[in-house]
Amino acid sequence: MGRLVFHCVVALSLAWGLALAQKDQLTLYVAGAQLPDVEALVQGFNRKYPGIVVQVFRSGAGEVVAKLRAELEAGNPQPDLVWLVGEGFFRELSQKNLLRRIPPTFPGLPAQYVYEGGRYYEVRLLHTIIAVNTRRVGVLPASWGDLLREPYKGQVVMADPNFSGPALVALGFLSERLGFGYFEKLKASGLAIEQSNPVLQQKLSRGEYGLAITNDYGVRQEIAKGAPLAIVYPRDGAILAPTPIGIPTWSKRPDLAEKFLRFLLSEEGQRIFVERGYYPVLSGAAAPAGAPAQLPSLRGREASAQTLDRFNSLFGLRR
Repeated sequence: MGRLVFHCVVALSLAWGLALAQKDQLTLYVAGAQLPDVEALVQGFNRKYPGIVVQVFRSGAGEVVAKLRAELEAGNPQPDLVWLVGEGFFRELSQKNLLRRIPPTFPGLPAQYVYEGGRYYEVRLLHTIIAVNTRRVGVLPASWGDLLREPYKGQVVMADPNFSGPALVALGFLSERLGFGYFEKLKASGLAIEQSNPVLQQKLSRGEYGLAITNDYGVRQEIAKGAPLAIVYPRDGAILAPTPIGIPTWSKRPDLAEKFLRFLLSEEGQRIFVERGYYPVLSGAAAPAGAPAQLPSLRGREASAQTLDRFNSLFGLRR
């Protein structure tokens, strides 16, 4: 009997401990940031709030949105905080009144990074640029159009816009600026498609490709590891991809989600972004090491469904 009582007490204690752990737990769905970056942010957050557990689901924007749509259809959405690339899904949530408004009381945050009065926010800046392996390519391109030049034939790669949010924004921006024929010409010149930016950046670093349409922060991380890469900010504009974050109305712990959001927009949170190679959003914050202090860029938006379908047909891809 004594042993039985002991096991019951242990079981109750474990159950009580689990309940306490779950009480201070939030779930984050995130795309457009590599897992080590998210882990660094969570670790910084936990230095300030050691009792809060942050559960993370991280994948490409397409997969994150698909997972969340399925959960919404089933009536059981999980995330307390959603962080994506591209505004389309956030506009959809906002139109359905599924986003909480957080008053924009963040010191040093410019108004252009506050969306719809505080329904969602920008917490870092993500640019799509041209990355070059300098061992394979001697003369750097200067513009997006230069990627069509003969010396670069068969050397260019980009991520799959069905999976990658930044690639979907790049597809929308470049097809609007240069026409969809730009991608038809890139296809004829041997443009390769990889699933994600981290995968193609590693292959670019190894010399499997010579040039890439990709994000800047990941390339900076590869350069810091010693990769022979260079970043080209095209003279016709680096592409600024919106990366909104917001708290949905179904959040079980909106108080904890707001703490995490406020940490991302604090000086400490912004410092972690800069250390990981991102441009910060707070006024006066320093740029990443080796990056221009000011970067002229043009805001992009996701390609339309029709443009994406056309791209998929051209490259033999599927949603």
